[in-house]
Amino acid sequence: MDDLYALPGVSDKTRHKIESMFMAPVDNSAALARDLLLQGLIPTGELRPVWARFLLSLLMRSPEQIRTFKSKIVGDWQNPSVALQARYQAERKPNWPATFEQMMLTVEPELAERTGILMATHLMQNEKVLTLFMSAMWNVLDVSQHTDMRFMTSDHPVIMTNGLGREDGHFALAISPTHLFAGFMNQEIMKAIKGLHPDVIVDDVNKLVIGQGRKYVYALDKGPLELVRAGMATLDYMTFFPEES
Repeated sequence: MDDLYALPGVSDKTRHKIESMFMAPVDNSAALARDLLLQGLIPTGELRPVWARFLLSLLMRSPEQIRTFKSKIVGDWQNPSVALQARYQAERKPNWPATFEQMMLTVEPELAERTGILMATHLMQNEKVLTLFMSAMWNVLDVSQHTDMRFMTSDHPVIMTNGLGREDGHFALAISPTHLFAGFMNQEIMKAIKGLHPDVIVDDVNKLVIGQGRKYVYALDKGPLELVRAGMATLDYMTFFPEES
């Protein structure tokens, strides 16, 4: 999507800073980790947090998620909580408007939207979540020699359990039509999933990425078209919201 991370109400020089100074470096450095994974090698050293950050970014950088962050901040500022109003009163200077709502009516209208985009990029660097990603047992499943089925992907490509901190927590991302990156919090769960027939693994992954897809689903050919039509946008995807604004 054009201008997805563009900052409104700033100079042309600053407008695309999120893309050029954050998103592009995240993607470029993650490509090095991906290249290792495609060789069956697990990233170590500085590439491990690089890949973890890329995974986390994928969970919150889609058009739907960015729109949600913007709406969340705008909604909170237009209908401030008691705590937010109290914080404003505590920090209010004599020349400031009497209430937080009045203050929001006088500042530049794009401020809340900009804050939503910046909040999203801040959460993409959440140390707690990155640590959970990195603490998992990372694997690459190569199905190229074991099945004719191929992985698909979508605009919400990361599949995961509802909570990385769970004992059965796991997550996965198809990184090619024949390679699946997966992380597991529990060795028994890892053995159970890796022990499944490759046809089952590919089928389960494809159903999830199709269901999570909202606008785009990708495959090598049109063979799964009816499956996509029936299953697209039927499942929720993992969402992240700012705890407070």
